[in-house]
Amino acid sequence: MIERRGKMKLFIFCVVIIYAVVPNLYYRKISKKIIKKVSSKEKIIALTFDDGPDPRYTLKLLDVLKQNNVRCTFFVLAEKAGRYPDIIKRIENEGHYIELHSLKHTNDIFKLPNKTEEDLSKSLKIMKNLGIKVEFFRPTWGIFNPVTFHCAKINHLKIVLWSIHAMDWSRWVTADYIKNKLIKDVKPGDIILLHDGRGAKESPLKTVKALKSVLPALKRDGYRFVMINEIYSNN
Repeated sequence: MIERRGKMKLFIFCVVIIYAVVPNLYYRKISKKIIKKVSSKEKIIALTFDDGPDPRYTLKLLDVLKQNNVRCTFFVLAEKAGRYPDIIKRIENEGHYIELHSLKHTNDIFKLPNKTEEDLSKSLKIMKNLGIKVEFFRPTWGIFNPVTFHCAKINHLKIVLWSIHAMDWSRWVTADYIKNKLIKDVKPGDIILLHDGRGAKESPLKTVKALKSVLPALKRDGYRFVMINEIYSNN
């Protein structure tokens, strides 16, 4: 009985390693097919936002972006996009780029292959109904299972992660931390991950507050904000 339990534990351990650990190590650390940043002599950066749209935060963020004449990329959750089509329309009308984060914010690390494919299919259908042609995909948490890349590929989607993350979703992170992190650490070709939805204790409001200082500071330093399709063309 003890030997049988030992074999079962070993089997479960191997399944976890193969299904969860290996894909994430490969795609996040090794694969050249995943976009994380670009090599650029120009001072260009891509500002990206996950987990919206959310009427509590996205509208305030759009106001700040408009005031600073900055365009960015929104990786939206398809279910929320379908719930708030007016916000999606405003994002479009103000010249931003809309791409796909997922159907809803779930961790795909142990999601079965058919469920991964089904969620992506539902997401793309919602986006199509909103008039959005999706070209780029960012999995939630930046997590891969063995079929994540394959499902994106057969739907002609390029996967985008990031090179700068200000941890702005955390309850422990302040607006000043976000501001200092971005101003001090950003380099040409960086893809910056921030959030306009979810997070602890209304975290996106701290992000909006920080950006009121960050955007003009980076522009004064000579940085030009581009959308993910533009930075990809430099890849």
